[in-house]
Amino acid sequence: MVRNILRWIYARARRTFWNLRRGRRCLRSVSGLSSKARVVRLVAESCALPDVEQPLARTAIAVHDARYGQDLWLRPRSTDLAAFDFVEERYHLPPEIDPPFDHIAVFGANIGIVLVDLAARFPEARLLAVEPYAQNAAVARRNLAPLGDRCTFVETAVWHEDAELELIWTEDAWGFNLARNVTAEERAEGTHFVKAIEAGALLDEFTGGRPVDFSFINIESAWYELLRHGEWTHNVRSLKVEIVDHYEEVVPLLESLGFRARLERLSWGGYGVATRP
Repeated sequence: MVRNILRWIYARARRTFWNLRRGRRCLRSVSGLSSKARVVRLVAESCALPDVEQPLARTAIAVHDARYGQDLWLRPRSTDLAAFDFVEERYHLPPEIDPPFDHIAVFGANIGIVLVDLAARFPEARLLAVEPYAQNAAVARRNLAPLGDRCTFVETAVWHEDAELELIWTEDAWGFNLARNVTAEERAEGTHFVKAIEAGALLDEFTGGRPVDFSFINIESAWYELLRHGEWTHNVRSLKVEIVDHYEEVVPLLESLGFRARLERLSWGGYGVATRP
């Protein structure tokens, strides 16, 4: 009993620490008293209340981000505050390759802030945002609207073939996990079905057959199957994929696809980073 109480206290303290840290960074990024007050509200609710398991797009509130000169929409009691803070860590940036950066694709766009940042850093690039979860997609469309036709948004899942996949909510996920073989217990807890598009066809349609200069892949554990059947990467110059398992396999997988690859380990996971020689 005492151990459980201590664990709960530790978890709450850790959660509060990270939310306050994110909030401090966000306050530096937003401009205007009303936006700063909204950030304080988002932080306070995140510290005091549990996250909503599947936050709705209609709950989003706008804060004006001075970095990009536009409003960004964030949902209370969600991972959106973490997504806002994520770009400060720079994990989403491409590896060192020669210009140009004409086409950039993000699989697992979440609420679109990564693409807003990439658009600002690479003003000549056209961008492709792919996100399967409808509530995330609705917020992303609002955040990406100022980019106009520079950004193509596709509400779907990417896979190594056209298929119907199930979306399963997992604790601490940035959205939904993609799954092919779902247990009866997982299905009973609630799943959504989504049509998945073969990644190569999606990229070819986006670029008109030209190379994809950089692809950022953030699709939880589905990354493994996507790279195990990675023929779709033949026209990708560089990529970075977030990994949460199979750490020892990511470099050999990427090298088998013709990339020069390395693993970047972090305390919570890692990234496979790859460039064409």
